Amino acid sequence: MSTQQLRRQTSRSTRAVTAGASAKKSLRPDIQGLRALAVVAVIFDHLFHWPSGGFVGVDVFFVISGFLITGLLLREHDRSGTISFTGFYKRRVRRIVPAATVTLAVTAALAFLVFNLGRATQTFWDAVWSFFFLGNWHFAAAGTDYFLAGGPVSPLQHFWSLSVEEQFYFVWPWLMLLIFVLGGRAARWNTKTAHRAVGIAMIVFIAASFIWSLWETSTNPTWAYFSTFSRTWELGIGALLAVFATRLTAIPSWVRPILGWLGFLGILASIFFINSLMPFPGPWAAAPVLATTLVILAGTGGEQRFLWPLTNRVSRYVGDMSYSLYLWHFPVIVLLASVMAAGTIEYFGTAIAVMGIVSVLSYHFVERAVLKSTWLRDVTPEERHQIAKKKRNRNRTLRESNVPVMIAVGFIAAGTLVLTTVALLPKTPPVSTSAVSVQAEAIGDASAPTTDETTPATALTASIASALATQTWPTFDPPVDGTVNLRVPQWVEDGCLNVSDENVDRCVYGASQPTKTAVVVGDSVGTSWLPGLISGLEPLGYQIRSMTKEKCPFGYAPVTSSEEDTGPLYQGCVDHHEWVAQKIAELKPDLIIISDSYYGLDRLMSHSSGETARTEWSDGFGQALDALPTDSQKVVLMSPPGAGNMTECYTPLSKPMDCAGSLRSTWSLILGAESSASEQRQVPFVDTRSWFCVSGKCPSFVGTTAMYADSAHLTTNYSQSLAPVIVSKFQELQLVE
Repeated sequence: MSTQQLRRQTSRSTRAVTAGASAKKSLRPDIQGLRALAVVAVIFDHLFHWPSGGFVGVDVFFVISGFLITGLLLREHDRSGTISFTGFYKRRVRRIVPAATVTLAVTAALAFLVFNLGRATQTFWDAVWSFFFLGNWHFAAAGTDYFLAGGPVSPLQHFWSLSVEEQFYFVWPWLMLLIFVLGGRAARWNTKTAHRAVGIAMIVFIAASFIWSLWETSTNPTWAYFSTFSRTWELGIGALLAVFATRLTAIPSWVRPILGWLGFLGILASIFFINSLMPFPGPWAAAPVLATTLVILAGTGGEQRFLWPLTNRVSRYVGDMSYSLYLWHFPVIVLLASVMAAGTIEYFGTAIAVMGIVSVLSYHFVERAVLKSTWLRDVTPEERHQIAKKKRNRNRTLRESNVPVMIAVGFIAAGTLVLTTVALLPKTPPVSTSAVSVQAEAIGDASAPTTDETTPATALTASIASALATQTWPTFDPPVDGTVNLRVPQWVEDGCLNVSDENVDRCVYGASQPTKTAVVVGDSVGTSWLPGLISGLEPLGYQIRSMTKEKCPFGYAPVTSSEEDTGPLYQGCVDHHEWVAQKIAELKPDLIIISDSYYGLDRLMSHSSGETARTEWSDGFGQALDALPTDSQKVVLMSPPGAGNMTECYTPLSKPMDCAGSLRSTWSLILGAESSASEQRQVPFVDTRSWFCVSGKCPSFVGTTAMYADSAHLTTNYSQSLAPVIVSKFQELQLVE
């Protein structure tokens, strides 16, 4: 999964407020408006993929949370001389857990309705990790695990930030109390001195966390995005503001609107100008964090005036329900995309309606209902008397006061039922061919059926055409629910995805008494071709040696190691290129087979796209081909497999055509780049389009065999089934006899 996907598909809006009915009165309108702005930015980013920096909404929430929670703890200590951890965590549970639990439970249950079993099971475990506030580490591991990185997005991935906050609040209150206790006993600090000591401690933590964030962002951006250590400084900035809040009364009243508007405009600038190509969270998260600090600062110790975009009633109400909006928006977006064609007007309209309805219901009937209840709250005798009185009067006042509300709830429930029913009706999205670029057409349509009905290629074309015409799912053999297990055994069992001196002699396949040697180089896609290459070449007396490395294309164009072009240079790939050249020179193989994923084009260090990226990729492949030993007998480039992801589109509600698509523009650019480099150096090039598509349309299975284990790699069975086609093509090119 890409870091960009990770940024778009994650962010959250927890609101840390004091428990009880009195908390509502103390909420600052400007802070509620900040929450509204942040959650709307996040929703727009996830739903429309616009604006480019919508994901910074989570950073706004971190600052707000640090400010409010630290202020609450300081006031409690100043008032009582201690911090009640029982009371603090009770308030956190009352505020956070009920609505989150409902969201997790409903999402996990719906996953078994709209996802395939494998993806639904994964969603269930995502919910378990999120419930125990460990979601950030769980999703970070998934984002860096090459088995999972290419998988579908979890509808609960946005819970990572809730985990970050709760981990922060598991440590920070205890550290505050420790400072207060030590200072009180050893030096008899007064309140001002104690606050200053807490502030100094937080400054140290902010500096350390920010430095760590800079380092981790540059070396491991996926971990940095989810890491509590890389995010602590954002919560710490808010906490530091709360520590010194009493000194802010000296700010002149005429300065406050200026600070407020500067902060507000700074947040807008961050939302519209920050993008996924910038190092994040270190250092670019500092922009929305400092801008949010200015807004909060302007309204602390004095009146927040003239900042009407944040303090109007609409913004305040959206801010009030921002926690529910955040919790529900991402499950709605992801779940709905499994039953509707994402990106359509109908999809956008349904998503907005459903997330709005369920968020309103969650806010009024879960959040507020729990906060108004006595659950986990100490109740005074006076409150007990009032509760009893309300119960006695409830029946008498129900008709007078609640009938309009009940009618409104009825309409909302009915609307939800209708919209959900419409959303769950299976739809067949049109198969678009726009992704196949003009460049690919210029090379020639290798997927056009031929008239020779006796060749393996023609038989395969007929099978693909039959799959495209199928209206119902076959009984897959093996089942496709556990798609990771469908990846080739050379990868998952033999450990031959990353080949080096340590395992190169174990990653050898083929004839027991070989007469010839073939070497397979490239990234993980090269690995996924191995079952077909082994099945096809072994009978011809070949020994097949794997020399692949994950995320490392054969070409010399500089790439990053992350899923997007936001990380540092993939030095391991540079070293692997040198190692491969050395090994090939030693082995002098009879055949060198090269194949890569089309995803490599997204990881260029140059951030190039379109024709510029195509030229850079072609030049890089040309350099790599030129670097092969001059006595290399036969070399062939194979274009990547097509594109399909059964983990997303194969569901109890989908049909085969829902998983059929067309080749992506990135695939077409790779095709043009690699074929151009091959032609210039007179190296044979195999256009594999006809092995996956017919007339530009590409199914996800043939017969009872799924083509893809994920979004790019072949399944074992389909790779093996291509053996006759591969050998026939190699014979046509006079690469094998």
